Amino acid sequence: MSTGPIARVWSNAWLLMFLTTLSWSSNVIASRLAVGEISAMVLAGVRWPVACLMIWPFLGTQLQGTGPTIRKHWLYLFLMGTSGFTLYSALFYLAGAHTTGINLSILLAVTPVFTVTMAWIVHRSRMPAIFILGLGMTLAAALLIATKGNPGSLREVTFNSGDIMIVIAALIYSSFTIALRRRPPMPSLAFFFVMSLFATLTAVPLVVGEWLVGGLYWPSLKGWLILIYSAAFPTLLAQVFYVRSVELIGPQRTGLFYNLVPVLGAMLSVVLLNEPFALYHGMALLLVLGGISIAESSRGRV
Repeated sequence: MSTGPIARVWSNAWLLMFLTTLSWSSNVIASRLAVGEISAMVLAGVRWPVACLMIWPFLGTQLQGTGPTIRKHWLYLFLMGTSGFTLYSALFYLAGAHTTGINLSILLAVTPVFTVTMAWIVHRSRMPAIFILGLGMTLAAALLIATKGNPGSLREVTFNSGDIMIVIAALIYSSFTIALRRRPPMPSLAFFFVMSLFATLTAVPLVVGEWLVGGLYWPSLKGWLILIYSAAFPTLLAQVFYVRSVELIGPQRTGLFYNLVPVLGAMLSVVLLNEPFALYHGMALLLVLGGISIAESSRGRV
């Protein structure tokens, strides 16, 4: 077995999930920079064929011999690519146009709760009290970021149709995570490539629909750069790392890392968008990292 640096990274779920959440956090910044540069469904849909083109040179022999597996599990692969990739992305971008940033952050923060609960129901996974404590700390960190350090503002939150989209998106991605435990026996890159092909096919109606309602516009140069970045990191690398992390530590423990996204997103906004650093940023980071560490101490029982 190889013990080189790449092999060590590939077997380190903590590092893989940190890189995953960092990539997803950067996508929040990219999405904000994309306003007026590329339409939402073009960004959500076209990144999948771009990701396929990017991964093709690295597939090597991974696709060889996978034909029978793909034919046997085509429906599973189709549903995974359609739900976890296409529908989740589309609902995320659509919700962003109909709800507030605080609602978006609060409702996405329940994704780990959905994931852990589904894992408990489907796989009868155990949830020791210390694991629940860690989960609660990561949720508190996400809420601290969403409310900008003022939890009392939650009393003023109102909900709308965009919030329903986010809850559905969270349920979809939690289901996707749980279903990864049943992935067919094929290499990770080949698995991602096939799901991305199905995501490409199912994204076409979304792009056409955006064109029909007059919302589609061709990307500017900046829009193309954002699309390429989104395809390379939040789409390709993050999803491959996420699938591998679920394989290493399971959906429950992987789900805990999800609430790093709003925290790292806030940190990136400070660094890249010159937003002011506040005490609650540091408190949220300590909470989410502490929560993950505490929950991980129960890994022998989860």
